[in-house]
Amino acid sequence: MNDFFVRKKLHRFFDTGKVEEVDDEIVKECRLQIRLDGKDFVQAALSPNLVEEFVLGFLRTRGLISGIQDLVSLEIAGTTASAVRNSQSRQIIPELTLLESTGSRNIDRDSAFRLAAGISPSGLRVSPKVLVDGVGALAEMPIYKKTGGTHCAILFSEKGEHLFSAEDIGRHNAVDKVVGGALKKGVDFSQSWLAASGRLPSDMVLKAAVVGIPLIASVSAATSDGIEAGERFGLTVVGFVRNGKLNCYCHPQRIMH
Repeated sequence: MNDFFVRKKLHRFFDTGKVEEVDDEIVKECRLQIRLDGKDFVQAALSPNLVEEFVLGFLRTRGLISGIQDLVSLEIAGTTASAVRNSQSRQIIPELTLLESTGSRNIDRDSAFRLAAGISPSGLRVSPKVLVDGVGALAEMPIYKKTGGTHCAILFSEKGEHLFSAEDIGRHNAVDKVVGGALKKGVDFSQSWLAASGRLPSDMVLKAAVVGIPLIASVSAATSDGIEAGERFGLTVVGFVRNGKLNCYCHPQRIMH
């Protein structure tokens, strides 16, 4: 956990006029150069943990691999991650507009719409209590509680069993790490749901749609484009999960009542 933050001195000001110098824990940020099939692909800004999971999820949510079996090798050396795909997967040419991975528009919307084939019928049914408890668990993630400087994501089963969780300075990164970790564990995405911190715009909803997660939920709001993406691809979008209630914006049939 110590690799997640650094200690810095800061001045804390109070509205009473009091000022104190404190030694605080600040969440750490690092850079990772991702090379794909021997060529520089993108530089990501992220927290320095679960790097392999991040790269796997990053490639999967962008449709560049369908699973771990599409990779010949994945090597992490210092600040560089080198992923080499098999010959069949190399036919998928990166076409997405990529920015630093902490950016809210790190995936081109039109390209993502072409990648998201839609959610297959899975029979997933989740109770409101499972959703409330699961989203509530985001605030209990250890680095967030210590620094307040991370976004969190957790993948759950329909009964609320914890499948994989991650924290990162970027909310997109946290989701990519969860997707990558779940890939390594062989999780069936169609029988899971995702709790994510922050808003649910279209590029966040589309991450779930690309990998086949049928429900995404957040303590925050969904945007109009996020709801449109959910409606279009059959994904249940849930927001404002707090204080024992939630808003379901589309496809409510997956929530028990």
